[in-house]
Amino acid sequence: MEQAEKQAVAALFQEGRLGEIVERATKLTVLHPGDAYGWTVLSAAMLRQGRNEQAISPLRRALTISPRQAGLYSNLGLALFGLGRTEEAMDCFEQALAIDPDSVAARNNRGSALEACGRLEEARLEYEASLDLKPDQPRTLYNLANTLYALGRPAEAVPRYQAALTLCPDYAYALANCGVALTALGRAAEAEDCARRALRLEPGLVEARILLANTLLARGYPAEALTVVEAGLDLTPGPELRRLFVACLRGQPAPAAGTPRRERLLAALTDPWTRSVEVAGVVSPMLEADPAIAGCLERALNTWPGRLTPQDLYGPAGPGAVAGDALLRAWLDAGPASSPALERFLTLARSCLLAQAAADEPHVRDVTPADERVTAFHAALARQCRVNEYVFHVTAEEEVAVAVLRDCLADALAGCGLIAPSWVLAAAAYGPLRAVPGHAGLLERPWPEAVGRVLTQQLVEPAAEQELRGRIPALTPIEDGVSRLVRRQYEENPYPRWVLPAPAEAPMTLAANLRERFPRADLAGVPDGPTLDVLVAGCGTGQHSLETARAYLGARVLAVDLSLTSLCYARRKALEQGVGNIEYAQADLLRLSGLGRDFDLVESSGVLHHLADPAGGWRALLPLVRPGGVMRIGLYSRLARRGIAKVRRMIADRGLDATPETIRAFRQELLDMPWEPSWGRFLLGDFFSASGCRDLLFHVQEHCLDLLEIKTFCLENGLRIIGLEAEPEVIAAYHARFPDDPAAVNLSNWHAFEADNPDTFLNMYQFWVQRTA
Repeated sequence: MEQAEKQAVAALFQEGRLGEIVERATKLTVLHPGDAYGWTVLSAAMLRQGRNEQAISPLRRALTISPRQAGLYSNLGLALFGLGRTEEAMDCFEQALAIDPDSVAARNNRGSALEACGRLEEARLEYEASLDLKPDQPRTLYNLANTLYALGRPAEAVPRYQAALTLCPDYAYALANCGVALTALGRAAEAEDCARRALRLEPGLVEARILLANTLLARGYPAEALTVVEAGLDLTPGPELRRLFVACLRGQPAPAAGTPRRERLLAALTDPWTRSVEVAGVVSPMLEADPAIAGCLERALNTWPGRLTPQDLYGPAGPGAVAGDALLRAWLDAGPASSPALERFLTLARSCLLAQAAADEPHVRDVTPADERVTAFHAALARQCRVNEYVFHVTAEEEVAVAVLRDCLADALAGCGLIAPSWVLAAAAYGPLRAVPGHAGLLERPWPEAVGRVLTQQLVEPAAEQELRGRIPALTPIEDGVSRLVRRQYEENPYPRWVLPAPAEAPMTLAANLRERFPRADLAGVPDGPTLDVLVAGCGTGQHSLETARAYLGARVLAVDLSLTSLCYARRKALEQGVGNIEYAQADLLRLSGLGRDFDLVESSGVLHHLADPAGGWRALLPLVRPGGVMRIGLYSRLARRGIAKVRRMIADRGLDATPETIRAFRQELLDMPWEPSWGRFLLGDFFSASGCRDLLFHVQEHCLDLLEIKTFCLENGLRIIGLEAEPEVIAAYHARFPDDPAAVNLSNWHAFEADNPDTFLNMYQFWVQRTA
C-alpha cells in the first residue's frame, strides 16, 4: 500500500469525515486483505462512530495479521467495554500493556474502564502511570482529577484540574469540575469564577450552570440563581436544573400569566419536578398574590368564620373568576393546601359548592366551556379535601346540608335517578363517597373527566388498597404497648397522604450517592457495588421507600411498618409508578433481629422518636447493618420543636383526644391565636392535613433529642458520622464558623451552631452514619 494513500486517509481523520474513511478503508481491505492497515483504519473509524459491535471483526482481523500491536488490543478493549463485556475488555488492556508497558493509550483506556466500573483507586494508579510517561495530557489530568474527587480527595483534585487548564485553557468541563471541587473545599468565590468562565466557553454546559446556581443559592442570591437556571432550562432542560428551579423559587414574586416561568411552574406541579408537595409550598405565596385570588382571599378573611354566596366570594364573575386558573387547579391536586389564607378561601368555596349542589336540578342541559372550567375547579377542590382528609372547618348548618345531600344521592342511586355532577363533587368535598349507600353505582354512570378523577381517587383507589391487605405479610408480632398505640394511630390516619414522588433519576451506587451529598466525607468501606440490600424501618405510606428504591443501583428494598393501612397505600403507589424492587411487610422494628437478614443500608427517618425508648430502638437496628454499612437516621430536634412542644403541652393539659372533630376545631383555635415565632412549623405541610396535624401535634408518643445525645450514642455504638443533611446556605454558614471541620461532621460544633440558629433543623435531624464495629 502506497504512503500517499495512507496520508490521504489520515487527512480525512483530521477533518472528521468518518463516513468517507469507512468507505475508503473497506475498499482497502478488499484490495489488500493481508495488510493490517485497512482493517485498523476501518475499526478506528467505526469506534469513533460509536459502532462498537461492528468494530470488533476488523480489529480481530488486524490482530491476526499484526498480533504484536498494543494499540489494536487497546482499541479492541474499548469496543468490548462499550458493549458491557468488561472482563474481556480488561484482558485486552492487559495484553496491550504486556506488549508495550509504555503505551499511554492503553493505560488511559484501562483507567477509564476502571473508573467506569467504580474501581477508583486502580483507575487513579493507571492515570498516574500514564502521566509519568507523558505529563502533558490534559484529558488524562482531567480524568485523574475526577477520580480523586470521587475518592473524596478534592484538595488533590484541584491542582490536577488546574494543570489540565494550563495545557488547555478552554477546557470547559475541567473548569466546571474544578469549581465543584473548590466548592467542596469552601472556596466559593473561586468556584463561582470557574462556573462563569465555563459558561462563557460553553453556555449549554449543564454542570457549569448547576455549579453557578448552587453557588449563588449558598451565598443567599436565589433571584440570580433562578435567572441562571431558567437560562439553562431554555437550552438543555434536565432533572437537576428542574429541581434547582423549584429551590430558587422561594420568596420570588408571582409570575404573570402566559410567561415561561408560570408555564414552568405548572409543569413542575404536574410532572412533578421534585416532590409535588414541595413545589406546592413555593407556589402557595404566588397564588396568594394573584389579583383574582387575592380579592377572594380578602373577602373570605374579612367574613371569616361567616359564609358567603358565590357572588360575594368570587365577585360578579362567580367561580369563573378563578376556575380557569390551571396553576390553582394543579396546586390543589399536588398536596394539602399549606396556606392559612388559602385554606379559608377554599373552605368558603366548598360552602358555595354545597349551596350550588342543593339548588341544582339533575336534568341534562348544554354544558358551556365556562361550566366545564367551574366543574374542573370544583373537582380539584374535592380532591384537595380528600388529600387533606377533610380538615377544613365545617359549620353545623353545613353538616345538616351534607346529610341531606348524601340521602339524595343514595335515593337516586337506589332508584336509578339522575344525579347532578355538583351533588357528587359537593359530597366528595365533605367526606368519603364510600360513606354513601350504593356508592358503587356511581362508577357505572358516565361523568365529565374531572368528576371521573374524583371517583377514581375516592372509590377505585381505596378498593385497590383494600384488595392488597391480604397480600402483605406480617414478619413479626406487634406486642410492645407503645408500638400498638402507634399502629392504631397510623391505621386511623396513614401518614403522609402524598400524591406524587420526586422524579426518578439515573440510579447510582450508595458510595457515589454519598460522594455527591458529602464531597468531603470519609467513605472508606462504604458499599459501592452493583447491588444494594436496603431496609426501610418504618416506611409509612411509602413515599421515601419508593424514592430510595429508584435512587440506588441494584437496590433490593425491604420496607416495613406497623400500619397495614399505610403499607397498602404504599404498595398501591409503588404499583402505580411501576416500581417492583420493594418488598412491603408489616413488622415492629424492635423485633426485626429475628429475621436472619442484614443490609448494606438501613433507613429509619422520623420513626425512632415515636418509640418508648428511641435509643433502644436504634440499638435494635444496629445488628441488621453489615460491617461498613450505612444508616440514615431522622430524629426530632428538641430546640427546633420548642414551639411544637408548647402546643403539645396545651393539648395534654386540656385532655384533648385525636378525633377528626377535635383536630379540626383545635386547628382553627391555633389559626385564630396571636402568632408566635416558634410556631413556624405550622407553615410546613403537616399542619394542613388531618393525618399530618395528628402526627405533628397529637401523636401518642414523641421524644426530642439534641446533637450531643446523638453524638454520645454514636460513640458508644461504633457509629461514625458521614454527614448531616442541610441546605447549601446552612452548610456555607457552618463552614464560615467552623473552617477546621471541612467535612462538617463534628456534632459538638453543630450543637453550638444550632444554639445560635434554633430553626436550622425545623423538620428534624437527618444524618448518615457508618457502622465501624
